[in-house]
Amino acid sequence: MKKNISKFLILMLLLALLPVKKSYAKNINNQYLNIRLTKPIKQKNVVNFGSNNGFLLFSINNKDDVLLNIDDTNIKAVLSENGINLVNSREDILFTLPKDGSVLISSNTFNNSIITVEKDRYRDYIRLLSKNNEIYVINHVELENYLYGVVPAEMPSTFHMEALKAQAVASRSFAISNINKHSSEGFNLCDTTHCQVYSGVEYERPSTNLAVDETRDVFAYYNGKVIEAIFHSTSSGFTEDSVNVWGGDFPYLKSVEDSFSLESPYSKWSFSINLNELNNNLISSGIDIGNLQGMEIIEATSTGKVNKVKVIGTKGEKIINGTQFRNIVGASKFKSSWFDIKSGNMSTSDNQVYIMDGAMLKPQTMDINKAYIIDGKNQNKVTRGSVSRAMGKDKVESLGQFYPINSSEILIEGKGFGHGVGMSQFGAKKMAELGYDFEEILKYYYTGIDVLTNN
Repeated sequence: MKKNISKFLILMLLLALLPVKKSYAKNINNQYLNIRLTKPIKQKNVVNFGSNNGFLLFSINNKDDVLLNIDDTNIKAVLSENGINLVNSREDILFTLPKDGSVLISSNTFNNSIITVEKDRYRDYIRLLSKNNEIYVINHVELENYLYGVVPAEMPSTFHMEALKAQAVASRSFAISNINKHSSEGFNLCDTTHCQVYSGVEYERPSTNLAVDETRDVFAYYNGKVIEAIFHSTSSGFTEDSVNVWGGDFPYLKSVEDSFSLESPYSKWSFSINLNELNNNLISSGIDIGNLQGMEIIEATSTGKVNKVKVIGTKGEKIINGTQFRNIVGASKFKSSWFDIKSGNMSTSDNQVYIMDGAMLKPQTMDINKAYIIDGKNQNKVTRGSVSRAMGKDKVESLGQFYPINSSEILIEGKGFGHGVGMSQFGAKKMAELGYDFEEILKYYYTGIDVLTNN
């Protein structure tokens, strides 16, 4: 009896040591997403649709049962008190849709349904919701068809195929991990950078469609869960830890060294902004500090990206998150939060600097030659490039870098493009050109993940 027990224990031990193939049971193949379309929409209460073969209406719960066949190739949806009327070119009401989006519209084609929404074309189905006295146009689209319109909108279709495949897997994983992002509003994702840029059929390209097809049903996982595969254009040396950007500590979104991004056209950049324009942008964002007198970077991450900026004006001062400051200035030209602030149009003969301490109600000015830097027991002369604390001889303290009062512009010099978290797209491009495949690219930028087919 003891001998049999020993054999049993040995057998169980051997089985435990055998390699186990990872698989995740949750079936997300053939998943449909509801994407709110905003880019093609021109009016809130009227939307035009086109189809070369007419239209079919279905219940969202039964795509096999046709509710109505519409022969007209051009119709429009008009919001009414009773629902959303579908009308033809003669203004005849063909059908009144419920306001809850429970009826689907497709082209009168059993395969490869494509509908024109205003001037843009989209695959699969359209749902119409009535919310806030407005028609929400929702593309009810199969996941892979959705990716056809996402990948070329997020990454240039001319990039190396392995980079495009990495983007396809990242976008597929991002979509599933964020599937409830807008659920309270009646859809899953929007078509803007708030989620992922989605441009429908008009933007599809053969190379990106192929990248989607060749990675079909492939996802990035961490501990059995599809990851939030955040990506950006260019890290310029180091990607950023997610906790430093949004506060969420994801184990797979950690900072990694990224020399692959250094050849990106966005590796270094600069621009100038007029102080009046910056003042107006601050006020529009609810930050009224009067006339801007100076700025200071007061906190940065270990990789050099800015966490906090202090803006100082004639009415006081305000500390702003680095990402918020970037958005205030304008994210299109202010390409990342890895930046330095320089003063522009400086006059070397003007020695006036801005000073302020907690006891002052209004800022004052003083001659730069009458101030010195306090550094332990040492007292050093202040220069315009000073970034340390400086104190006037009358003990009035001034913080940060000093700018002449008469400067009309601020010069911003920076590195990289985007928030810096997750996969660098230009880094992925370079890695692919060096021979890395899409799985190696993904595992480099997302720490500790698995890249697996869901089947």
